[in-house]
Amino acid sequence: MKTLYLHIGTPKTATSSIQKFLAENWDVLQKHGYFFPESTHIYPRVNARRNAHFLSGRVRNGEGIRDKEKEKTYLEEGLQQVRDAFQNYDNVILTDESIWYCLSYLKKSLLCDLKKEADKQGYQIKVIVYLRRQDKFLLSRWNQKVKQKSTSDAVLSCDEYFELTQKKEKDIYQYGKILDGIAEVIGKENLIVRRFDAESWRDGSIIHDFMHEIGIDVTPEFHELEKNANLSLDKNTTEIKRILNQEESFTMKEISYMGKFLKKISENYIQKDHTEMLAKEELQQFLKKYETENERIAREYIGDGHPLFSNEVKDLPKWNPQNEKMQEEIIQFFAAVTMDLRRTNEIQRQKINQQEKRIRQLEKRANEFVMFRDKAKHPFRTIWKKLFR
Repeated sequence: MKTLYLHIGTPKTATSSIQKFLAENWDVLQKHGYFFPESTHIYPRVNARRNAHFLSGRVRNGEGIRDKEKEKTYLEEGLQQVRDAFQNYDNVILTDESIWYCLSYLKKSLLCDLKKEADKQGYQIKVIVYLRRQDKFLLSRWNQKVKQKSTSDAVLSCDEYFELTQKKEKDIYQYGKILDGIAEVIGKENLIVRRFDAESWRDGSIIHDFMHEIGIDVTPEFHELEKNANLSLDKNTTEIKRILNQEESFTMKEISYMGKFLKKISENYIQKDHTEMLAKEELQQFLKKYETENERIAREYIGDGHPLFSNEVKDLPKWNPQNEKMQEEIIQFFAAVTMDLRRTNEIQRQKINQQEKRIRQLEKRANEFVMFRDKAKHPFRTIWKKLFR
């Protein structure tokens, strides 16, 4: 039966890497009967590889007002693209991590509406979701919000976000409730639940694991990614970025410019850090809330006899902004920004010098032409005067 594979994240479970792999192997997928559609529209701050965003994405007009009619248009165009794909392929892959959030809050009817469409068109839906331990999920979401500066949460400290999110967004961490809702619509047999844990992945790779779950093993004909996409910032560069986010005079383009240097610096420190953003006792208390539910999820949705997650919390010191590496990373950041601006200015200065030299050459040629013209005219004027005096 024709199958729509809907990958819904969760957020911060290497979704960007999976999407990049699918896009880069677009032609190979088609050889195997799988189609990965291109996004029909571009949404602000949404990577075009998130091709399922038409199912949940909000559209705003030039005044920033939500345009529900255009949302319906985009939805219908996306669904038509899926219908057209099934004319030539047995499998279609859609992916967007924001769907997990929508099923929690914004658009709970999303899957019901899609199921009606699938039944009408004669294809089945299989939903793929990777689950990360709730504390890791929470901390990664905070890191991403600070890195992207997509919401007002981007200026909150980790402690502030930890307290706020448990009140405002607690449903998003209740995995069982969301999974039950999905299973009710498409059937438990069509819900693929995987751990975000390298030890449980096929070949230790989430890419290989995902592909295996949709029915393809990664062979040499596929182009492997060189490195994971959308890596998190380390704790110190996250703090630097959080402080930069507080400056209202910075434009998004300027924030993005500075962010690329923080990402580069972070690569050298993220593996060397041996602290935790929250205290051990805070993490244990937080995880305790989900312990029973996680056991049920492992039993009902995975069924391999193993716990959903290890509840071990490492006994690490809580991160402190006054740590010994902070000053070092700050210096590297400002040095990198300063040197980049200096190099850019030097390139611009060289271009200006080249232009000025070119202008001088053109002026010289113009002057030479005027002199030649005047000399060339002189004998004709003399002859003219002699003939017509």
